[in-house]
Amino acid sequence: MASGSLTVVGTGVRSISQITPEAREAIESAEVVLYGVADPVTAEWIRTHSQRSQSLADFYEVGLARPVVYQKMVDAIMEPLRSGKRVCAAFYGHPGFFVTPSHKAVRLARAEGIEARMLPGICALDSLSADLVLQPVVHVT
Repeated sequence: MASGSLTVVGTGVRSISQITPEAREAIESAEVVLYGVADPVTAEWIRTHSQRSQSLADFYEVGLARPVVYQKMVDAIMEPLRSGKRVCAAFYGHPGFFVTPSHKAVRLARAEGIEARMLPGICALDSLSADLVLQPVVHVT
């Protein structure tokens, strides 16, 4: 089994306020952090809390098909894993919802005998559910 490991985490939907303690620890302890986040505050937080980091947003190019972009992201995640690094891949929201590269990287790492896990994150559905609960009930007669 290779000595590297992959931890995929979610950063939540509200800047850094929704990063779980478990995700924070994964980001801070990883040798390499690759991230695809939606806001500059979270990106800066990751850069200051990781040993070495790279934005996965750099792979988006005008005219490049999404499957090609996602494969480039997976390749970027797998490269340091294959050289034995502890890697954290951080994605906006929950890394298991609508994040193709997270699933592909976990499957590929495991197929290559590399330890890989995905931690939960807060997603848009969680925020929507909370918002709906707080809305007053309106009765129409």
